[in-house]
Amino acid sequence: MTDPLRRLLPTLYGAALPDLFDRPLVEEPRATCSDCAMCDKGDANAGLRAGFFKPDIKCCTYHPTLPGYLVGAALRDTSPEFATGRERLRKKLVARIGITPGWLAAPRKQNVLFEAARDSSFGRAESLVCPYYVRDGGKCSIWPYRESICATFFCKHASGKAGHTFWTALKRYMIHMERKLTHYAVRTVDPDVIEPNLPMNKLTTEDLEDRPPSTDTYAGWWKAWVGQEEEFYKACAAAVEALSPAAFAEIVHDEEGASRLADAAARYKDLTEPRLAPRLRLNPDMPVTPAEGGVAVIPYSRYDPLFLTEDLYLALQQFSSERDVATVLADLMREHDVELPEPLLLSMQQAGVMTPVPD
Repeated sequence: MTDPLRRLLPTLYGAALPDLFDRPLVEEPRATCSDCAMCDKGDANAGLRAGFFKPDIKCCTYHPTLPGYLVGAALRDTSPEFATGRERLRKKLVARIGITPGWLAAPRKQNVLFEAARDSSFGRAESLVCPYYVRDGGKCSIWPYRESICATFFCKHASGKAGHTFWTALKRYMIHMERKLTHYAVRTVDPDVIEPNLPMNKLTTEDLEDRPPSTDTYAGWWKAWVGQEEEFYKACAAAVEALSPAAFAEIVHDEEGASRLADAAARYKDLTEPRLAPRLRLNPDMPVTPAEGGVAVIPYSRYDPLFLTEDLYLALQQFSSERDVATVLADLMREHDVELPEPLLLSMQQAGVMTPVPD
């Protein structure tokens, strides 16, 4: 039996998650973490090289921002196999960098560097490696409690753009969910603590020099919980864990949350019940590079280029806004003796090579 989508998330949420998470999990077998699909294996067509990752750090070159309630849930986990994760989280708490009542965040200087270097250095730069990454074995030490961005990232998708679109929509919903639950948990445990409003791209001297905020500033946020941050986070975890499905929905499914959930559900249906559009055309925004025997294309992500044979590419060029799919397929057979199976064309639509023409 296929696992449900809720397997992606910590058990902390229990039955409170909406019905979408009871649907079968979308498997992504092309994103192979144990044998990184983005590492150079010496067999890639030169036209398909998208910039290889370093095999010892892979995509773990991102510092997650963890909701405090997830940190609390992780620190309650006393299993021996989670000892490294607990140790690294507690080390973060002691350092007091990025520690607020709501979040255990990346150092703000790290966020600035990541945004500036994302295109050139993601998957490659040692300075961006996640503090929870375990090099020996290439594993995440806090995997059962990972946040939304880590839970929904895949370098390659079995269904190409359709998969990427679904996971992006699910990520947007989960980010909203984490923010709303974080606010609820903090207010429930102690409404007197203060979550600072720190501008994204403005650094203090302490940020720049990798130092924690001043003692007074930090105490102003945490109030009576200074020195008891772990206990505060654990109480936040208990507050979220106690939510019923109705209470969860009341907190998370405001107008924005309901809209994001509906979009994720719609994208899930598009992915799992695909239909060939009545009219298609080649993706006009898709980079195309000549390669031996055909072309290399990047339909939706530079991490997932595709190779199209010359014959297939020429056939796909016959589709346009002016003619429906059935007419083009018939013309290809009659005029060029080319049979283009509908399942192949549908796979090109899912991959993002072909895009539906709006009515």
